Amino acid sequence: MNNSNGVYRGSSAQESSQASESASFRKTKTKRSKLIRVRRLPFHGERGSAVVEMALVMPIMLMMLTGIFSFSVALYQKLQLAEAISNAARVMAAERGDTDPCATTASAIYAAAPNLSKSNLTLTFTLGGTNTSGTITGGTAYGGTKGTAPSCTAAGNGGVAAMQSGWPVQVQAIYPCTLSIYAFQTSSCSLGSLNSEVAQ
Repeated sequence: MNNSNGVYRGSSAQESSQASESASFRKTKTKRSKLIRVRRLPFHGERGSAVVEMALVMPIMLMMLTGIFSFSVALYQKLQLAEAISNAARVMAAERGDTDPCATTASAIYAAAPNLSKSNLTLTFTLGGTNTSGTITGGTAYGGTKGTAPSCTAAGNGGVAAMQSGWPVQVQAIYPCTLSIYAFQTSSCSLGSLNSEVAQ
């Protein structure tokens, strides 16, 4: 309709409809802007799924890594112990003239295995007897106490049971180990090594 100035004015219904459409457009625009902001969050979309996957996989990976590390430490200790006992058996076989061959052999073991705790080592030396397939029976055993170096002055030079040439000598060691995952001990184990030689 025209007013007195000749300007056309729409009906109130048309004005109300236009206002409603404008309000609806603003709401839609606001929702879209909020959705865009949500999509830009660091934990949304592909990056968010990557964080979730990492949270699920990381504990398993850490469990495997710490288990491998723990097993590697035990294997390293086993190899070092075996090498030390192999060397000690040769030392024992050549110490027939020593006043205390057991103490000398124990010192050789400690020197060859510096990363093994002396207080956890159990050493047993067997002199004499019969050697059957690398196992000595019927001989005299010295040591066997954890953390204590054996002494055998009686088997030394001038002793009442002096070691004789041709006697079988056996050196045995036991060392405890632990297998753990994270900071939790899962099981305990025992590392052992044995070697036999003939006294010179």
